[in-house]
Amino acid sequence: MIRVIATDIDHTLVDERGLLPPINVEAIQSAAARGIRIVLATARRRQPTQEVARRLGVPVTLVCHNGGRVWDEKDRELIHHTIDLATARRLAALADEHNLPFIFTIDEINLFNPRATQGTPSMNVDHTAVPSLITAVALPPTRIIAQGFQAATFLIEALGREQNIHFFQYARDGEIYSAIAAHPMATKENALAELCRRWGCDASEVLALGDAEADVGMLRWAGVGVSPKGSMPEALAAANWISPSARLGGVAVAIHRYALLS
Repeated sequence: MIRVIATDIDHTLVDERGLLPPINVEAIQSAAARGIRIVLATARRRQPTQEVARRLGVPVTLVCHNGGRVWDEKDRELIHHTIDLATARRLAALADEHNLPFIFTIDEINLFNPRATQGTPSMNVDHTAVPSLITAVALPPTRIIAQGFQAATFLIEALGREQNIHFFQYARDGEIYSAIAAHPMATKENALAELCRRWGCDASEVLALGDAEADVGMLRWAGVGVSPKGSMPEALAAANWISPSARLGGVAVAIHRYALLS
């Protein structure tokens, strides 16, 4: 029996146009009415995740920053993993020195240097351009984003041998276009495992849905992992079942298949 539904947002719950299919909302509301807990597990920050949660109209637990921060249905923060400040400041100095487009997320605000673009969903609000990252990074960040192949490669080479950094590399069609450094415990599967421990649930009672590399661990950890058609190859390979695309309401189809018909 499914007791927890954890879904990624972009290209999973929300389609590639940024639209939330009404059938996904209806299915989630039906699941919540049966007492199934709903979790949004996403790379997004808190505010844009909350905006999606409000549209669902049910109590939702937020797993943000790919597991870096977690808030429960009552908006209480349960988890916050940060990168070591000394490591972060060393990266900030390198970004300043080489004029690299790095973004440091500190207390839900994105600090970025002039070369960093604002093209990702997580940078729509609360973003602050700073002339010097080394001056601005005074607290441990939740994550560090390197935008573009050059910056992503630089970040990976700078930190690849360190044990206290976990990488999410985002690629479609084989091209790396950004990389994220975070605490090694900041994964969706770790966040879900802790939530299930608190709720008295087993991994076998979790339905997880996702489309990207950062979702692979969650898809494998959950009792049922579902990836929409058109997802990254790594996610498709990790899934137990391939649903219709996000545009066609793949989340709703999966919820009816695994949670509402049982």
